[in-house]
Amino acid sequence: MNIGQKVKRLEDILIIAPYPELAKDAIQLREKTDIPFSLISGDPEIPWQQQINPATRVIISRGGMAKSLRKMQELPVIDVPVTPADILKSISVVAHGGYKKIAIITSANILSKPSRVMDLSNQLQLIFATDTDGSLEDVVKRLIQDEKVEAIIGDRVSTQFALQHQLHGHLLKSSEESLLTALETAKNVLQAQTKERAKIKEMQSILNVINDAVLTIDPNGIIQVYNDSAKRIFGFSHDILGKKYSECFKDSHLLKIIEEKKEERNLLHSVANGKKIVVNQIPIYVDSAFHGSVGIYQEISRIQNLELNIRKRLNDRGLFAKNMFEDFVTTNSKMKQVISEARLYAQSEGTVLIYGETGTGKEVFAQSIHNASRRHKGPFVSVNCAALSESLLESELFGYVEGSFTGALKGGRLGLFELAHGGSLFLDEIGEISPQFQAKLLRVLQEKEVRRIGGDRVIPIDVRIICATNKSLYDLSQDGKFREDLYYRLCTVELDLIPLRYRIEDVIPMAISFLKAEMIREKRMLSWKNTDVFLPLLDHRWPGNARELQNAIHRLVICTPEGKITQNDVSQLIEFVSRRKRTGNKLEIEISNDFREMETEIWGKLLDIFNGDKERLCQTYNISKTTLWRKLNFENEK
Repeated sequence: MNIGQKVKRLEDILIIAPYPELAKDAIQLREKTDIPFSLISGDPEIPWQQQINPATRVIISRGGMAKSLRKMQELPVIDVPVTPADILKSISVVAHGGYKKIAIITSANILSKPSRVMDLSNQLQLIFATDTDGSLEDVVKRLIQDEKVEAIIGDRVSTQFALQHQLHGHLLKSSEESLLTALETAKNVLQAQTKERAKIKEMQSILNVINDAVLTIDPNGIIQVYNDSAKRIFGFSHDILGKKYSECFKDSHLLKIIEEKKEERNLLHSVANGKKIVVNQIPIYVDSAFHGSVGIYQEISRIQNLELNIRKRLNDRGLFAKNMFEDFVTTNSKMKQVISEARLYAQSEGTVLIYGETGTGKEVFAQSIHNASRRHKGPFVSVNCAALSESLLESELFGYVEGSFTGALKGGRLGLFELAHGGSLFLDEIGEISPQFQAKLLRVLQEKEVRRIGGDRVIPIDVRIICATNKSLYDLSQDGKFREDLYYRLCTVELDLIPLRYRIEDVIPMAISFLKAEMIREKRMLSWKNTDVFLPLLDHRWPGNARELQNAIHRLVICTPEGKITQNDVSQLIEFVSRRKRTGNKLEIEISNDFREMETEIWGKLLDIFNGDKERLCQTYNISKTTLWRKLNFENEK
């Protein structure tokens, strides 16, 4: 009966006993160790190979049986050792039987070959041999014929051959202690296997989460690791683990990169299935010896989609600054100086206060400063202070906790200060906020922390403030309309943007830049003979600055028939813009406590009605040019 039939549990360790005594020792050992194992007999008449359960992870056996097992399957095989005490015990037993010339035959994995012949006395001679000297039967024959041995000590096969040749055979047995040693070794192997499998599983999970294809090869070009993305990108339809990369890759260029064993980074390449990839091939050298390579392959379409999604999310939340200083179109020396100053300010952490009329590009400058600063990787958050009521502006900037007011979102909401953490916060029309809110804003700037509406937790923030206004905050502070301490907190560095009417040489270059952008947006192809076509643009004062110019050019693109833009088209555009401003012969101005401020606005709008013709305006209202300059406060006009 097969001993293993008594064992119902399927254990990770399996002992295959090549002789019955070892099986009996194993059964007795169950009571002395807590290491679980299964047991089967290695009797050649029993098909033990079919009895190895798939759950088995380590096999224990001995001698020729262990050697055969290694050849027949891939599981680790632990040898039950034969100790010197085991050998001496067998020699003693055989010698006491009256045999004087004794041969000890072992497998090479049991006993390293000692001296060939040992004469222990005049009466006792030992001859050592191993299975590496030839087949065991041939070894036995040679020992009988050449050495005239009287007895053979060895494993089951050796002793059987000895008996067949009418020679005394004695089975070399391993002690119970040797079997226990083998079990301890098998337990250690199992623990190492478990750790290794856990690491491999962890690595495989990591690799399969990565969207990039990862593939590693050993020094012989055998694929050791690959992930699901590699299967997708290269179209592998079967398992390629353990195969040569040259059998799996048909792309000659990729094969050449791998074969050259050189580092290759960020190489653009098209694979056979039409996909474009970025190749990163990194060879592994240890002490100048090649130990394989790691290939990382990124699908360009995924990179592009990821970038688009990130940009879309940032844009959706208003956290992305798209403009840069390189986008400015100007030949005006004073405007170039302003841009140079802004570049310098970008390198600092100081609060920037930008002055400028409507349409002069205050937010464009704010975005450019952010993108040129050390915070360019952080968010850019913009808010128009004039567009929101005080209560709404407070909730937008500071955020609120759940239930703080009727209509508050469940879970509360982050404020713009929190969203801008690590980046820049642009406060447009800062001069429009109320004195009460000015006090709250000042505290945030001083303490560098916010507290959400309805909350009791203080949240630290790291935000650079960029402000913009079309009013003089200094004048407002002197009139008591703007906190003086807040003004000095905001005006660390100042930029004064130049209106378009004072840099007339930029009108045509900016118009052409806007024209090219609008043609792309409207999907219309227009051409023009030369820049003289746009000369009528210089007859308009452009009180709305760049924004008004851009709107006018947009209309030109829409209304001009497909083909060439003529000077007449541009003249009609200017006539339409001027006519629209004169409609109704009415002037609308904001009421102000400062009459001089209203008077300046009146004269500015009158000049717009006269299409910037100062001489005609002065003649009509019987004033001198000097008086007009003073009333308009044209400080930069010469």
